[in-house]
Amino acid sequence: MKLKILVLLFIPVFLLAQQESSKDSTFASNYQPGDHELLLMPTAYTMEKGQSYFEDYEIFFINFSTAVTNSTHLSLFSLFPITTDFLESLSFGAKQNFYQSEKFSAAAWASYWFKSGTLLAGGVVSLGKKSSSFHLSLGYGQGDSGGDGGTFFMLGYRGDMSRKFSFIAEYGNATEGFSNDFSGLLTIGIRFRSESMAWDLGGIRPLDVPADSDLLFLPLLKASVVF
Repeated sequence: MKLKILVLLFIPVFLLAQQESSKDSTFASNYQPGDHELLLMPTAYTMEKGQSYFEDYEIFFINFSTAVTNSTHLSLFSLFPITTDFLESLSFGAKQNFYQSEKFSAAAWASYWFKSGTLLAGGVVSLGKKSSSFHLSLGYGQGDSGGDGGTFFMLGYRGDMSRKFSFIAEYGNATEGFSNDFSGLLTIGIRFRSESMAWDLGGIRPLDVPADSDLLFLPLLKASVVF
């Protein structure tokens, strides 16, 4: 049922994207490796039609995405295929940009995990030039248990020190987290970029870590290849 909902949600924007795919692609053609997201959260930016990227998170998680238009990404995400059980982690994702300019972009996104029946869907806006941009994403998640779903949000900032180097910071939390006195997650890191690759090195810190804890950050390493 949730997969049908996901398809129904995105059919109109896919049809609209096909109609608009012949428009000026100047903004999409300015895409640099990694622009589609920060360390963890999505941005509203998309690749140029025909481009694809492959990502590896912490070695154990992989993601493949392709741009079927200048404003539409389709993706598959899973655990690294160490055993055949990796198929149980397979998910389908989509992102549809419905407005983009030099200083403001907006997109809808969704992900569906086939095995668990979990659906995540939401929207994201990106403000400012890409080189100095703020990002806000609101989402809703629903599992297959039939219980109430939950809402969550993510805030992020990217600041480019040069064309090949960026600083990135994110914060995220959920309504359930607030109700359980969880202060959220802070993620900070740096991005190194070439013409076809981006390397992200960062750390994730739960903000409710006890003051006497030795924990500073959980490491985050991500590599993206665009082709």
